[in-house]
Amino acid sequence: MTCPDPPLLAFDDITLDLNGRRLLRAGEEQPLDPRAFAVLCLLARSPGQVFSPEEILDEVWGHHDVPPGAVGQIVSVLRQALGDDARAPRYLHALPGYGYRFDRPG
Repeated sequence: MTCPDPPLLAFDDITLDLNGRRLLRAGEEQPLDPRAFAVLCLLARSPGQVFSPEEILDEVWGHHDVPPGAVGQIVSVLRQALGDDARAPRYLHALPGYGYRFDRPG
């Protein structure tokens, strides 16, 4: 038997409300479209795990009508919403040739 996901994931000044489908940073809601939120949930639910762009596409889009570079664009949007920096990431890490990993501080 697996444990269900907690309804809230909280770290630093970030709260990810899975049931309410909201991302809050410093108490302010960060607007995300449904696919961006789905990517964030996928990554945040499995901290430390690397997901290839293909795995993300399969999970979130089902590989239907996906524009080239969609995953990279979504990661960029998520970094902005999280206040993360691509040059010195705290949360979203790109691993060239492999994919993306989410690190959630303890």
